[in-house]
Amino acid sequence: MPATVIPKQGQSMMYFHSNDVPKHKLLPLIGEEVRGGITGSTTYFIKSFHSIETIELMEDSKGIFQAFTKGLLLRVFKNNRSISLPIPFKEIDMLELIKGTEVCAPYYFSPMWILLKLGIRLEIARYFANGSEYSIEPTTLIIQTQAFKLKLESNGFAYNSQADYFSKFGEIKALEIK
Repeated sequence: MPATVIPKQGQSMMYFHSNDVPKHKLLPLIGEEVRGGITGSTTYFIKSFHSIETIELMEDSKGIFQAFTKGLLLRVFKNNRSISLPIPFKEIDMLELIKGTEVCAPYYFSPMWILLKLGIRLEIARYFANGSEYSIEPTTLIIQTQAFKLKLESNGFAYNSQADYFSKFGEIKALEIK
């Protein structure tokens, strides 16, 4: 299917009704695919998507980001259908990654309590928590361009890896990792 362009304030949004996008169409938008190292993000659940045009597939679906030299490619999946949304770095007005609230209340002499007393980092000790000793709310990612605003959520345990992933993109003007 052909790409759909949504104009807004001189900007346009292009997406492709497929997971297999020809290289010659992506190259002028977001450059070459990044090779080596971490090239993809964790899986996100799309919580909201606001733009001029409603894209049904963007509601209650999953997505993953793929790194390119001049932008990101959001691949969205739902019910055996997919779309690809290229997001050039120069068009990102805001990218905000927010860590979910942590609750750490280890029981006296529990494995987690002992590890913390021994100086083991919380990021490791939390895997030895019993029941309600440790919880973390989902990680939230908000991306805003002139064409759309997107809110996504992922497992709270994925925050550190996602902070590392998005901090590598120094080309993004307003990058906030909280």
